[in-house]
Amino acid sequence: MNALAWIGETRIAQAVQEGKLDHLPGAGRPLDLTRRDAALEAQARLGLELLDRTRRAQAQTDQDRRERAALRLLWSKALLRYSRPPSSNP
Repeated sequence: MNALAWIGETRIAQAVQEGKLDHLPGAGRPLDLTRRDAALEAQARLGLELLDRTRRAQAQTDQDRRERAALRLLWSKALLRYSRPPSSNP
């Protein structure tokens, strides 16, 4: 990190600690990564796109995992139900 970046980071950290950034618009809300700024460099845009794709893939993976668990449960219940010998009523 160069000296200018270090000074900037230090001042930002100090402002956060003093609460000077608490009343900015959008404070406390996550960043909207879907909006693209034309001024961003190509690498930054690519990085944001990769983060967005990763987030979507993770959400899809979680849903797939839940669906597979539900199917396993239904399958095991069906196996238990149909694998029992028929009860004979005397």
